Amino acid sequence: MSLTRSLLMTVGLFAAAGSAGAETKDAVFFGYAYNAESGEYLYTERHQQRMEGRRWIEGSIDYYDAEGEKLGRKKMDFRANPYIPEYSLELESGYAEGIRDVGEKRAVMWKRPAGGGSEQTETLKVRDAMAADSGFHSLIYDNLDAILDGETKKFRFAVAGNLSDYSFRVRKTGETEFEGRSAAVLKVEAATLLRLIAPSLQLTYDPENGQLLEYRGLSNVHDPATGEPFEDVRISYYRKPPEDATGVPEEAYE
Repeated sequence: MSLTRSLLMTVGLFAAAGSAGAETKDAVFFGYAYNAESGEYLYTERHQQRMEGRRWIEGSIDYYDAEGEKLGRKKMDFRANPYIPEYSLELESGYAEGIRDVGEKRAVMWKRPAGGGSEQTETLKVRDAMAADSGFHSLIYDNLDAILDGETKKFRFAVAGNLSDYSFRVRKTGETEFEGRSAAVLKVEAATLLRLIAPSLQLTYDPENGQLLEYRGLSNVHDPATGEPFEDVRISYYRKPPEDATGVPEEAYE
């Protein structure tokens, strides 16, 4: 799995650091994926998150194609580390990856290729300013004020699909509007010369509450017709389902 596709898996939406012991609440919301060039509707993400106050403690994402067929599922647990979750992603293609045994200094990354094959593992050295998978959002959230003020933040990103970790940077590149509200545009790219060959990501955030509103980049979800990941997708986290997102099963909205 490519570095940029793996970075997509970091996207979590409303999670934020907060006080332990606060009231526990569940939230469900959706992301709608489109081909960024043609506007064709591709698939929908159904997110479910459990929060303690404003801290994200666990969650899942279910992926549905345009006909309502399941594309895959991801489960996450942030109790051991707010930025490096224990997680597993399993796609219908047979591909799977994740992180387990997250400790103060070490964690185990693993992956399994599509179509079967033995599991591969690698020990991850846990560092400061490091994120993995959807913990990336929590790390951005905790640094969002500084980023919006013009600072460029660097961090390490662990990629289970590559059994390695990399240096990335995040900076604000502009402002826009989303559903009538002001929003900030952030750019995520490699902090090394890797950025010359690795595509960057564009993230649109609500500066008032730290909510991710839109993502643009390479997808981690495979197109069932080709077996390859969808390229250059736009995932919009609308308040209401768009009319063309007809493939999501009704029970997913319950």
